[in-house]
Amino acid sequence: MNGDDTEDTTARASDFQPTDAERTGDSNDSDSEFDTKAVAEFQFDQVTRRGDERVARSVEWSFERSEASDGSGHLASDGGVERNDADEGTTTTGADDVASPSTEEFTPGPRRRSTTGDAGIGTQRGGASDATNERGGDVTGRAAGRVRATWRTRVGGPVGTPPVVRDRTVYAGTGDGNTVALDRRDGVSEWLFETPTAVGPTAVTGAVVYVGDRDGVLHALDASSGVELWRFETDAGVDVAPVPVGDDVYVASRDGRVSVLDAANGDRRRSFRTVARAVSSLTVADDAVYVTGLDGGLYAHEFDGTERFRFRPSLAVAAAPAVADGVAYVGTVDGDRVFAVDTATGDAYWEHRTGAGVWSSPVFAGDAVYATSTDGSAYALDARSGSVRWRVATDARIWGRPAVTDEAVYVANDDGLTFAFDRATGRTRWRFLAQDGVVAGPAVGRHAAYVGDVSGTVSAIPL
Repeated sequence: MNGDDTEDTTARASDFQPTDAERTGDSNDSDSEFDTKAVAEFQFDQVTRRGDERVARSVEWSFERSEASDGSGHLASDGGVERNDADEGTTTTGADDVASPSTEEFTPGPRRRSTTGDAGIGTQRGGASDATNERGGDVTGRAAGRVRATWRTRVGGPVGTPPVVRDRTVYAGTGDGNTVALDRRDGVSEWLFETPTAVGPTAVTGAVVYVGDRDGVLHALDASSGVELWRFETDAGVDVAPVPVGDDVYVASRDGRVSVLDAANGDRRRSFRTVARAVSSLTVADDAVYVTGLDGGLYAHEFDGTERFRFRPSLAVAAAPAVADGVAYVGTVDGDRVFAVDTATGDAYWEHRTGAGVWSSPVFAGDAVYATSTDGSAYALDARSGSVRWRVATDARIWGRPAVTDEAVYVANDDGLTFAFDRATGRTRWRFLAQDGVVAGPAVGRHAAYVGDVSGTVSAIPL
């Protein structure tokens, strides 16, 4: 453990609290007034804080996720970093495509090495924000400025999956079945596609948008018009992000079946059944298909469906692994850990304990792994050892995946705050308050970060 060479500092609770203007919406931002009464019908199983007031609500995705039979993987989406058209042909897609993998050789440490320790657990003391940074210095965000949205757009029901930004368009899905395409410059809606039930995470490649719904239908939509090109019906709900790879589209249904479809027409080329009893995510990387399940497993399959390994560390794995250089990085919900797993054997190189469950996919970038936890912290871990490089607590649970660029790590919490942390030091660069709680990670484009909240609002935050 690296506890001897790290430093703990504690920030004032007021450092991360919204201002009075932010709490009431009384600001100079002309787009700040919204009809938030529209979200009263949604159930949200969380407690959010607005000043001294604590409001308990319950959202469908959270309630269903608590049931062992539910396969919802709404936090495993590729929100991604905006890419050029030339990048769309990549054959490595899924949880690890928001950052380029390191070209350095990975040198594994001892098997099952634990990095658990006080310095690695995100505690909260009286609501103050704790920070750990092996480089020292203030990483508590005391100097961080608050930013305002460039635009905000109401898209319907709660946004429970990350937006996806590609070129000039931001795509968002909602809990009431809408998939919306917004112009990233002004938030004006370009098209709307409706389904009878909630939609899962969106995948976008080339000129096609893929989205599944809880009726078990995968829809392929024209990215420019929203017109349905084809549909594929499964025997169970499609709650996890489909994965386009070349001429194929991989889709996993809630019952554990993985189908490989022809991207041109949606015809099924082959399929296999994974051993996961309730599929929570799907990704394709390093010549393998990875599936996680709420039964606590990470399962790797060859492309023909042959099982490569089973890694079963806990009772629930909610999100896809990040895969790079022969290592899969995955978090567990009830085990409160991030693991580095050999993709050839399924053996663990190391594990790091967080203060609560890890509901989203880690992100591998350079020589570090970035993860979030419902302990309210964002973590930067050394990819070789799992030791903490920095940790910043945000005072509210983080359900969604971080977005990572060359300079910054972006996370959002269920108090509605989105943070930009310096990637090297963890220092807070800025923070933004959404209209309501945020349960999915942000997406980052060239000029803005985009975040959806449970009021059904998508906001563009200038970078």
